[in-house]
Amino acid sequence: MIFFFGTRASNIGNFNIPNSKCDYCKQESTQRISVFGKYAHIFWIPIFPIGKKAVAECTHCKRTIAQNEFSPELKSLYKNYKGKTKRPFWHWLGLIIFGLLIAFITLIGITSEKDPRSDLLSADEKLMISNPTMESDSISYKIKKVFDIFTTEEIKPSEFKYLTKISGDKALILVQIPKLRKVEKKARAEALEMVEMVTDNQQILKGKDLYIGIKGLFSMMLIKTPTYEKNSKFALTSELYEFYGPKPESKK
Repeated sequence: MIFFFGTRASNIGNFNIPNSKCDYCKQESTQRISVFGKYAHIFWIPIFPIGKKAVAECTHCKRTIAQNEFSPELKSLYKNYKGKTKRPFWHWLGLIIFGLLIAFITLIGITSEKDPRSDLLSADEKLMISNPTMESDSISYKIKKVFDIFTTEEIKPSEFKYLTKISGDKALILVQIPKLRKVEKKARAEALEMVEMVTDNQQILKGKDLYIGIKGLFSMMLIKTPTYEKNSKFALTSELYEFYGPKPESKK
């Protein structure tokens, strides 16, 4: 896709300068100045103003000069009169649209109903640890052993964190790999395979619905549930909420 961007200018004011003289024809009070407002644009939509430029024309001899050619006298007179020119609001159109968009997104975030199960998942993520024991979390302990054996030191398996939680007929398995974003997408899938290598052979997990989430430093990147599987930089964390049961009905 080609983005058309650059700068343009539009006329924002014209005024006559009294008591001025044309340096070419020497006529008095014949200088008329036109002021142009410059602005940056994308796809010809003004984004923000970036300055002004002026052009003076003698109404008698029609000689035109750019602002950098103004005589000291004309520069001084222009400075006194340029306050008469005001930019039109549409020179800020892009910034206005961007501001309204941010306000709209913020409003949606404030007014949208938050799923309380997201807090439950966040709380469990905080319980993840680097060194689970056989006594405290046997499944995470075994998953860690597999990662320690098959993971290269380049992504530092010593920094991985784990948690397994069983509730009724469901099980939540969480793994955090801080440097997961450095791993290519195809290779990331091997992390899920390593987890399943362990879970497929655990008697305690037989017949249970598994909710597996593998996150990078900040976001979930690999998720597998009975109804969803995703390998992405931004997998839908909400797909893990089902482990905690159906979404509570909102209180009216």
